[in-house]
Amino acid sequence: MKKKYVIASALALALSFGLVTSPKAEASRSAKYSIKQYKSTKKYKHGIKAIFIYQLPQISGKTAAVKKINKSLRKAYTSELKRMKEVYKDAKWSESEKFSHSSYWDKLKVHVTYNKNNVISFRYDQDIHPAGSGTYLIGSWTYSLKTGKKLTVFDVAKGNKSSVGAQLHYGAVDLGADDEYLRTTHASKMNYTLKGGKVYVYPRTCSAYNRKYFTIPSRYK
Repeated sequence: MKKKYVIASALALALSFGLVTSPKAEASRSAKYSIKQYKSTKKYKHGIKAIFIYQLPQISGKTAAVKKINKSLRKAYTSELKRMKEVYKDAKWSESEKFSHSSYWDKLKVHVTYNKNNVISFRYDQDIHPAGSGTYLIGSWTYSLKTGKKLTVFDVAKGNKSSVGAQLHYGAVDLGADDEYLRTTHASKMNYTLKGGKVYVYPRTCSAYNRKYFTIPSRYK
């Protein structure tokens, strides 16, 4: 199944064909993109099944920046295929143990939260249920449409690095981020998305269902 989401504007067409625009037009540049869904279901004895769903976004166009973004997004998909094998492995183990009607899955679904001013921001919601307890994660990819560079929260948040870093730390602490996360995850690696003039930050908390977020001001409206 393939879904297409299109920003129908002359500016988007200019981006996809790499045309030169005036500074005013360039400031509101957006991108055409598509989201292709990959789905695989395997059934085993005793009513056991394993499900893998992954939505892969790709930017339309042939510029160097677009190619760089698409390569990065495909790399994330390739990496997730390793987890898919683990899901199948768990289902196979349940079959051998005769655990009837067990289901295992890895489902990742994507949508765009921001697409203008030469920046595109994707949020993904991932529901993982291997053997044992499940996990729900919110992740993100944000890119510059001009350079193809993957942007960190410091690239998009309003303020200097010191003030932004403090907001990220205390925001994560207030939500109950676990000690290991705070100790090992640099602020530049935090998941975030852009929307409505704000940066939505999703730190990892002690809960298996990591849906919590906090917001800080964004440079992009």
